[in-house]
Amino acid sequence: MNKFEEQIIICKECLKGISQKINNNGVPSNNINYQNLYNELYKLSELLPTHLTIYQKRLRDFILPNLKMRDIVSYNQWGQQIIFPCTGINPYTLGEVIATLIYIDENKHEYDNIWVNIHPCIIQSSQKLFNDAHYAESVEAAFLEINVRIKEIIKLKTGEDIDGVPAMQKAFSVNNPIFKLHTDIISKTGKDIQQGYMELFVGAFRCIRNPKAHEKISITKIEAIQKLHFASLLMYEIDKAKINTL
Repeated sequence: MNKFEEQIIICKECLKGISQKINNNGVPSNNINYQNLYNELYKLSELLPTHLTIYQKRLRDFILPNLKMRDIVSYNQWGQQIIFPCTGINPYTLGEVIATLIYIDENKHEYDNIWVNIHPCIIQSSQKLFNDAHYAESVEAAFLEINVRIKEIIKLKTGEDIDGVPAMQKAFSVNNPIFKLHTDIISKTGKDIQQGYMELFVGAFRCIRNPKAHEKISITKIEAIQKLHFASLLMYEIDKAKINTL
């Protein structure tokens, strides 16, 4: 359990205590001090992951500023302003807190099942690195797996020992491909599909795999998820391709 998940539990316990005071003891929310709930919600807002950004903004811009009841302002007989400080919880905002926390709790693991549709070879090469928060390395490992697979088949078929962009160009060449991605690569449709996938493979190695292999690049969790899905798509296309007899 990470700090984000722990903080959700703390906030839920805090709300549970407030609910017990309201429902069991008949204490109105505006008589319950807001400070503890405010502090815990603020901590939670600092820990929300990127996919819950909209609720981070809701906490910071609406809920936290309005959690405390407004101070009561009055005037005495001489027209002097008198302020009666309030430290109670705004009941309307409390409802927003409950609804928001339920949504956050239900969606905290939105990306935990990212592996359901990922190619088994990519899972094997990248899952541990990803789970250990080595996001750039997990992506590099995925494209290395693709490279190794293509390289081995090229060497088996032609005897050539090439990898990276040259390997992708040779493997998916429109004129004499090793991997045929359409049953009829003589037709315009077949040529377009073959050319398109060759460009996808080449582009992946030019702009994703090669820069990471030569430079220290940092990427976010979401960027890693997007690139791993792309690597998986390419690996599945390799599975579907027909190996051409040269």
